[in-house]
Amino acid sequence: MKLAKLIAAVAAITLLGLSVVAQAQPMMRMEPKIASFDIFMDYSGSMMMKHNTLKEKKIVLARDLMMKVNKKVPALPYDAAMHTFAPYSERLALGAFDSVAMEKALQGLSTNEDIRGRFTPMGDGIIKVQPAVHPMKREGAVILVSDGKSNMGSDPVTEAKVLYNAEPGICLHVVSFADTPDGEETLKQISALNGCSVYANGPELLANEAALDQFMQDVFYRMVEEQQVTETAPVQETAPEAEAIVLRNVNFAFDSAEITNDSAAILTEAAMLIKDRPGTIVLTGHTDSTGPDAYNQKLSERRAQSVRAFLAKQGISADRITAVGKGEADPEYDNKTSEGRRLNRRVVITFE
Repeated sequence: MKLAKLIAAVAAITLLGLSVVAQAQPMMRMEPKIASFDIFMDYSGSMMMKHNTLKEKKIVLARDLMMKVNKKVPALPYDAAMHTFAPYSERLALGAFDSVAMEKALQGLSTNEDIRGRFTPMGDGIIKVQPAVHPMKREGAVILVSDGKSNMGSDPVTEAKVLYNAEPGICLHVVSFADTPDGEETLKQISALNGCSVYANGPELLANEAALDQFMQDVFYRMVEEQQVTETAPVQETAPEAEAIVLRNVNFAFDSAEITNDSAAILTEAAMLIKDRPGTIVLTGHTDSTGPDAYNQKLSERRAQSVRAFLAKQGISADRITAVGKGEADPEYDNKTSEGRRLNRRVVITFE
C-alpha cells in the first residue's frame, strides 16, 4: 500500500474512534486537552418543559446528549464529576473518570419534576459549584448544559466572571438548549467571557454525529502525530509491516462476548477499511482480571470469535481471519479500577 493511501486509512480509522498502532509508519494519537471535567446540568423548572421546536422536554434532550458524550469520552486519564443547579446537587463526586458511574448519575436525573413554583437561579448555581471546581485538576472543563433562563438570584454572567477570576485554569463550555432569545443571549455572553470556551447547540449535537465528534475534540482532546514524515522520505512498494488496530471503543459487557449496538456500528465501518487491506487478519481477545484464569481464557476466545463472525457477515472472507484469546494475561489498563477493567475487555486486530 502506498504511503499516501495508508495515511488516509489511518485518518479514517481515527475518526471512527479506533486507535491505530503501526510500526515504522506515521500514526496519530489522542492527547488530552484537559485533566478534568464537570457536567453542570440545569435542573430547573424550565428544563422540565418541552422545547419550543423539538417538542420534547429539555431535560430529556440534555440527559440523552450527555449520555452520548459520556460514551464518546476517550480512554485518557481524566477526572470527572457531575452537578446540577436549580436546585444545586452533587450527582457524582470528583474522581477518576468512570463512564459506568457517569451513566448511572445521568440516568438518575428525574425528568418529571414539578414546574410550578420552581425558579432558575443560574447565577446562584455557579456560585455554589465553585467549591466543587476548586479541587479539579487543571486544565479543567465545566460543561454547562442549560436553556439559559435565569429569573432569580444573582446574574449568571457576573458570577461566571467571578468563577474565572477565582479559579484560573477552569473553562466554561456551553451546551445550549435555549428556545428563547433571552436564554440564548445569556449563554452566549457566558461563552464569550473566555476564548477557551466552546459554544454548542444541543439539538444540533443530538442530530449531527459529525458535530458531536467535533465538540468532543474541541473540548476533550487533540490529535498529534507521533512520527513526522517528510516529503523526501522514500516510499517503499514492499508489503507493509504488521499493523495493529486496537478497538478501544468496542467494549464488551462483564462476562459477555455479545456485540453491542455501539460495537456493531464501529465494526461495520472498520470492515469497510479491512476489505481494502491485503493479508491475514488475527483477532486477539482480552478480558479483565475478574474470575479464574481458565474461564477468562475461554471468554477472551469467545469475544474474538464474535468479532470474527461479525466481520465475516460484512463480507470479509473467514479464511483470512484467525481468532485467538489471551485471557487476562495482557492488560493495557489498571484492573484495580472499574474503568480500567472495562477498557481491558477488548479485541485487537492485527494485519500480517
